[in-house]
Amino acid sequence: MTHFEDGPAKGETLMLKRSPIFLRVVEVNGQWDALDQLDDEPAPHEKIYAYERIGEPGMVHINAGRKGNSGWYPMAAYRFITDQPTDSAMLDSEAWRQWCRNRVKPKSTEVLK
Repeated sequence: MTHFEDGPAKGETLMLKRSPIFLRVVEVNGQWDALDQLDDEPAPHEKIYAYERIGEPGMVHINAGRKGNSGWYPMAAYRFITDQPTDSAMLDSEAWRQWCRNRVKPKSTEVLK
């Protein structure tokens, strides 16, 4: 179960299969989803927001009965990133991946002694 602490998706909970450090969350007409799969692409009509995972994810088994959604799901919480990526970084998956890589790079190249 993935929960959103703040921002536009505050209070929403989604059943996602992955819990990456950075996550694009999309909304259409009040319906929320996330682009958690590596091949997920945003649709032209979706509003896109960037979120960052808080801490390490856990795992939970959900028994959804006859719905067919039973299985293991990550448990993670996300917070809204106030300095949102550019539209071009949010819309293009390769640009999104590059933005994520740049965001986790060390801020300093100074070697600790």
